[in-house]
Amino acid sequence: MQRQKQKRIVLPQELVPKADNICAQTGITSHSQLMALLLQNYGDRLVAALKK
Repeated sequence: MQRQKQKRIVLPQELVPKADNICAQTGITSHSQLMALLLQNYGDRLVAALKK
């Protein structure tokens, strides 16, 4: 079985409490899962908003 390629990110320390709070309120189990969901659900909106 071939492993999926992954990318690692560094979450700045000042954002950890915000990420922890989102995870606690939503049931998301990890910062990796949180980032994947945010990118999947809001990535296109982010790009569009930054291009304005």
